[in-house]
Amino acid sequence: MAYNLGVDVGGTFTDVIVFDESTHELTIDKVLSTPANPSEGVIHGVEEATEKAGTSVSELELLFHGTTVVTNMLLEETGSRVGLITTAGHEDILHLARAWTPGPLYGWMDMEKPGPLADLVDTRGVAGTISSPSGEETEPLDETAVREAVRELDGAGVESLTVALLNSYLNPAHEERVREIVAEEAPDLPVSLSSEIVPEYGEYERTLTTVINDYARPTVIEYLEDLDESLAAAGSTATMNVVRSDGGLMSSEAAKERPVELALSGPSGGVVGAATIASKKGVPDVLTLDMGGTSTDVSLVEGGTPETTRQTKVGYREFKSRSLDVNTVGAGGGSIARVQLNGSLQVGPESAGADPGPACYGQGGEEPTVTDANVVLGRIPPTVQLGGRMELDREAAHDAVAMIADERDTTVEEAAQAILDIVNENMHGALRVVSVERGYDPREFGLVAFGGAGPMHANALADVMDAYPMIIPPGPGVMSAFGFLTSDIQNEFSETYLETEEDVDGTDVYEELQALEEEASEWLVSEGVDETAHAFDYFAECRYFRQDIQMSIPVTIENLRGETGLTEIKDDFEARHERQFGFSLDAPLEIANLRVIGKGTLQGVTIEEQELAGSDPSGATLDTNEVYFGGDHYETPVYDRTELRPGNVITGPAIVTDDDSTVVVQPDHTATIDRYANIEINRGESQ
Repeated sequence: MAYNLGVDVGGTFTDVIVFDESTHELTIDKVLSTPANPSEGVIHGVEEATEKAGTSVSELELLFHGTTVVTNMLLEETGSRVGLITTAGHEDILHLARAWTPGPLYGWMDMEKPGPLADLVDTRGVAGTISSPSGEETEPLDETAVREAVRELDGAGVESLTVALLNSYLNPAHEERVREIVAEEAPDLPVSLSSEIVPEYGEYERTLTTVINDYARPTVIEYLEDLDESLAAAGSTATMNVVRSDGGLMSSEAAKERPVELALSGPSGGVVGAATIASKKGVPDVLTLDMGGTSTDVSLVEGGTPETTRQTKVGYREFKSRSLDVNTVGAGGGSIARVQLNGSLQVGPESAGADPGPACYGQGGEEPTVTDANVVLGRIPPTVQLGGRMELDREAAHDAVAMIADERDTTVEEAAQAILDIVNENMHGALRVVSVERGYDPREFGLVAFGGAGPMHANALADVMDAYPMIIPPGPGVMSAFGFLTSDIQNEFSETYLETEEDVDGTDVYEELQALEEEASEWLVSEGVDETAHAFDYFAECRYFRQDIQMSIPVTIENLRGETGLTEIKDDFEARHERQFGFSLDAPLEIANLRVIGKGTLQGVTIEEQELAGSDPSGATLDTNEVYFGGDHYETPVYDRTELRPGNVITGPAIVTDDDSTVVVQPDHTATIDRYANIEINRGESQ
């Protein structure tokens, strides 16, 4: 028998899911993360989950891993010391950056701008010029200066080296020669070329992205090698793939070369999994809500395909790397509630994390959190054990929330409800960013909720946004890990084009995309994907001529050589521009960049349709519990999700419990178990 496993390292929990290829059964598990050494939590989770599934680590065939190593490194600025070799006269590129003010109006006044990730003392400029736009060499590379710079930086103790020369995206010859010299002078020093990491115009973005790659690289190499060794010691011979920010997969060897593409590794898995489940169910347009212990990630899926972006942002820094368009807010189960000096209540972004965690965890936490508020209101019933085994300290939760009640002169229930109202509004704002602010009407979308805390809050959010149906998939607390099992081997190949519709035709664009497809195919072969399993997506990054607002437009490559040529691309661009900005221009279309996404399918999991049973859910009833909703207490039935069957119908209010998450069904709503074991919630009574 063969088993596949997905493991997602979060800020509070490490989630694991095991798929049995012969029986199609899923086994889920959650263990506390180990921030000091994430691989310890991974190994613990893998061993525990495989034992729970009745198998062993040695029987795993495929292993899919999402990691927050790069994310945390950027947020906490704990990466490696990076040396930078650039063109003489451009040594200040990371300091000049872009004219951008983060935060709300006047928020910059309180901001302390972080320093560049490659310090000036570790930056060297070397002579040598590639001209633009021809890409011709107009001044030879000063190889003597390069050798001297490499020796100095290596001797000074830099741990990795970035080479980012002016116009190298047009002609990478100088950068490639620098790498050859580095191999001769400092063979153990990891080096990245900007012409390989971001082969596009935009000197600052290209340099910053490549520096981030090297900032993370030594630590990622050490982490993945340590994880590989630990898995091997546990008996694993499984092929390990690492999840990229765009929801695709790459081998651990490829991840060591391009760790910048792991910056949003974890959140992407949940979006991919949610899109897969919703599409299978016949709801291709959905908003996704992933609420964990520390933060909430939201995204939009249209036509079964998650929205992607070329601008990835982690903390202060925004860089060029393809990722799913995920908006993150500091709203999670561990978000701490505090009364401000002016008497207002604030929830988050500070979190109790995994250690000590919310007060109800009984690990020494004393500050009131969102999870404590849910316990106080009865939305996490007494029968629930965290992860199926951790008893919750309900008295500690009550005492913590009581501090808020005392400061605000309210009842404990009113204080707990206020905490939930505020955290829900924070998440509502995040959902508006990916929908309303992008020109989408949330009433035309469903809502897929997951994460350990998402199903407790999603019904209230669906009500506010009128986003129905609301879907809670099986194993919502480990949805990111499930999403890893549905992902494809994937990578992006791009080039700067900078041609207008007046200067080229569809055949010209077709030929350029074909060349990029060949590069993508070669990479897939290097990743072990058989040529018969190759698939490609094509995109043109378009804008109006002499404008800077760019949109990535999907391209049907076969149509480029037909009569319509570039017409379909322009029509699609103008429709998207009109929807998002409310206007279009009488100006030529310019194609700034061309991209090809190479994919290779790995069948890590299959979703099986089940036979419908009757509508009566009474066989899954555990007990009843008093739950507080909107100012009143309701005697509320509690159901065991593992005993619910497809076709069962539950009338709200109700609580549905499982080992990894608790689902709240509000009054005047109905929950139905569909053929894929999803819980579908709609407003009103069952039809």
